This record gives sequence, C-alpha cells and structure tokens, in this order.
Amino acid sequence: MIRAHTSFAAETSTRIIALHCCWSDENFVGPFFDRGEYLSDALAEIDHLFRDRHTNGVRQIDVRLLDLLHEFKCRTGYRGSFEIVCGYRSAATNRSLRERDRHVAKDSRHIVGQAVDLHFYGSTIHKAHETALAMKAGGVGYYPGQHFIHLDVGPVRSWSV
Repeated sequence: MIRAHTSFAAETSTRIIALHCCWSDENFVGPFFDRGEYLSDALAEIDHLFRDRHTNGVRQIDVRLLDLLHEFKCRTGYRGSFEIVCGYRSAATNRSLRERDRHVAKDSRHIVGQAVDLHFYGSTIHKAHETALAMKAGGVGYYPGQHFIHLDVGPVRSWSV
C-alpha cells in the first residue's frame, strides 16, 4: 500500500522514527519510508500504535504527520522516542472529551489521523514548542501544564493552554 504524501525530506532518503505509546507501553522503532516508498507494514504498525485508547479503533495516520515528526527529529537532533499521549481518536471519543474539557476542538485533527500530542524526553517542552513553531508546518498547541505539545498537519496556526 502506498499512501499519498508531501515530504520535507528527499524522496530517496530512508526515514526512521521511534515512537512509544504512553498508555499501552507499545513501541515502534524503524523505517517507515525507504527507496521512495512508504512501507505498508510499518504504517500498519504505526496506525495501530496511534489507535484510540478508549475504543481501540484504528485509522490510517496521515503520512505527512510522520514526515513532520521525522523533520522535527532532523532539525533538532532529537534521539529519543516520540512519546505519544494521544494519536487518533474517534468522533465519539472526541465528543466525550469535549464534554469534559472545553479546550478539545469540535473538529479535531485527531479524528482524521492528522494530529498527535507528544511528550519529549531529553528535550524541554519549551524547546520542542519553539522548534515546531519555526517549522510552520501545521498546527502547534502548547500545553506546558500537562507537559506536551500538539502537532498536526492542518493549516499553520498555534495556541497555548
């Protein structure tokens, strides 16, 4: 399976990523793109890792989000795993979270597999936020009280909670 994409990196480069899901303690470490193609087995593993923790629902994660994380890693020299707080969430999960927290967007990019909330180890949340803003590659939410940032591949915008 090859998914459509827009990439920061050269088309022939190998893109490797390390992901850790905080709530399930699952990992993915390895290439997701090689020799000009996205690797379908790797993408299936990543989709599963990003699944909705409330429903176990899985959705294809937009490869532009993975490319964004890879580019972040390249720009910063970040060597740790991206610690996933929240990846995909179903519309039902999003509605439930929205009822409890007014900061949850009604039409969240999480619902369409285009967003991730992340912790960073070995890098301060402030530094990660500044880097993400400088990339101007989508939405950047800053949640310093909860020690995570939100990244998405939607329109360039930012907010802080």
